[in-house]
Amino acid sequence: MDAHDLALGDDVARLWPRPCHDDDKYSRGVLGIVAGSDAYPGAAVLCTSGAAAAGTGLIRYVGPGRAQDLVLARRPEVVVHADSDAVERLPRASAWVIGPGVADHPGQEAVVGAVLASGLPCVVDAGALEACVRARYAGDRRAGAESVLLTPHEGELVRALGAVRHDVTADDVRRDRAGHARLLAETARATVLLKGSNTLVATPGGGLTTLATATPWLATAGAGDVLAGIAGALLASGLHAPDAGRIAAWVHARAAALASGDDPDAPTGAGGPITALDVAHAVPRVVASLVAPRGETPQSG
Repeated sequence: MDAHDLALGDDVARLWPRPCHDDDKYSRGVLGIVAGSDAYPGAAVLCTSGAAAAGTGLIRYVGPGRAQDLVLARRPEVVVHADSDAVERLPRASAWVIGPGVADHPGQEAVVGAVLASGLPCVVDAGALEACVRARYAGDRRAGAESVLLTPHEGELVRALGAVRHDVTADDVRRDRAGHARLLAETARATVLLKGSNTLVATPGGGLTTLATATPWLATAGAGDVLAGIAGALLASGLHAPDAGRIAAWVHARAAALASGDDPDAPTGAGGPITALDVAHAVPRVVASLVAPRGETPQSG
C-alpha cells in the first residue's frame, strides 16, 4: 500500500463501528433498503448482503414479492416490507439505501420519494439518482450534504448531470473524472462517490479523496450493489457521508482483492475471477484484520 492507502486503512481501524457489550440490534443501526425489481431482483440480494456483511444491526428491505423471496432465501434475518405499506408509513430506520436495481416500479419509486422527503441519511444509487439530484438542485435538501451519498458510475454521472442541464458526455467525464465528480457534488449539495477502477469521493466545496486502484477482478456485475450496502451500513451507524463513502470503498476494494486471491497490500491484477457475493463474503475478514474490540489494539492489515 502507498502512504495514502495506509492512512485510509488507519481511518477504517479508527472509525469502523464496533459493538459494545450493551449494544442491541437497534443501537447498532437500522438500515432500510429499497433495491431490486422484477427485472433485477438480484440487486436486492447483493445490497442486503453487503449491508449484513458490514455489521448492520437490523436490515429492512422494501421491494416486490419476487425480490423479497430471494432476499429471505439468502438472508433470513432481513425484515421485508411491501412497498404499498412502506409508502403509507415509512419503516423506522437510521439510514436508507435507495435505487440499486430499481427500474420501472411505481411502488418503489413512491418509497424512494418518501425516503428523500424524510430527511434521513441515505445512499442514493442507480434508479434513484436522477430523482434525488433533481430534487436537491431545485432546493429540496431536507438531508444535509453530509448525510447524502450519491454513488454513480460514469454513465450514471452523465445522466445525473444531464438531468440538471449540465450536458456532458462519457468522454468528457473520462477526461476529467475529478472535475465532474466535484461538479455533481456542488450541484446536488451532496457527497459523490464516483465508481471505477480508481474510485473518487467528492464533497461540496471541492474536497476530493482518490482511492488506490482496485483489482481489475472487481469489474463484475453487482459489485456496486454490494458497495451501496456497505456504505449504507456505515451511514446507519452514524458516520457522515464522506467518511462512509471512502471507508466503504476502501473495504470493498480490499475484500475484492482478498476474494480473488490477489495481494490486498499491492493490487496488481493477480488472483482469479470473483462474483459480487464473493466480495460481500470477504468483507468480515477485511474488517476483522483491522478492527479489534474496544480496549484492544487493532491489528495491521
